[in-house]
Amino acid sequence: MDQLPAPDLLDRVINRINYEHKLLLLKRKLLGYAASFTLSLAAFIPLLGRFHQDVAKSDLPQFFSLIFSDFGSVISNISDFFWLILESVPAASTALTLIALSAFVFSLVKVYSSWNEFRDLRHLKIKHVKI
Repeated sequence: MDQLPAPDLLDRVINRINYEHKLLLLKRKLLGYAASFTLSLAAFIPLLGRFHQDVAKSDLPQFFSLIFSDFGSVISNISDFFWLILESVPAASTALTLIALSAFVFSLVKVYSSWNEFRDLRHLKIKHVKI
């Protein structure tokens, strides 16, 4: 019973520990991005409704209908029309909605990339890590 361990046992154990550590970090990252995705979606939906209400209360829909009813006047005074549109946009709800949308898209991209990284790491384990 005087057997020596396999010469590559230490390397295999270290590789397995590194793999498990990477897997744990990826799980935490994926969970964090998923929570961020959920929260940004939960914020975006009511902000979008508020933005819709604010646009409906402003004169913005009437100004856009002016484009179709009197296009010649709009083109001849395009700079004034542009400033009129810009002044009638509800700034606070627009900014908040765009921030929530940006956070939502950023979180979605990060969840997708983290999931792919997680999937690739799991596939790597199946192929290369033997214990």
